[in-house]
Amino acid sequence: MEEYRKRMIDRFQEHLYQNFKNYCARHGFDPTDDQLITFLIDQDLIPLTQIQRYAVVNEFENVYPDHTLHKTQAVSTVANRFSISERTVWSILKHIRQVRKV
Repeated sequence: MEEYRKRMIDRFQEHLYQNFKNYCARHGFDPTDDQLITFLIDQDLIPLTQIQRYAVVNEFENVYPDHTLHKTQAVSTVANRFSISERTVWSILKHIRQVRKV
């Protein structure tokens, strides 16, 4: 189980850092310190549930970018990668969709 938590945290960091670099590029900032994310996680400043949501949503968007798979297959793939239930993935995606509507 710890292996999957580590994988999720690693993917969270990768997604967050890439999005951070994109943000910096859009705004003309210099992304200088990739250790910031590790520090925030190590200090428990980001709850694990937020890490899970962020990692799941970004993984889903990577797996299902051009909608060539069935959505169910993409959800199953993400669930398997993080060793969580498909129901959890569906729930996270539903939550994010509702938040983005607001």
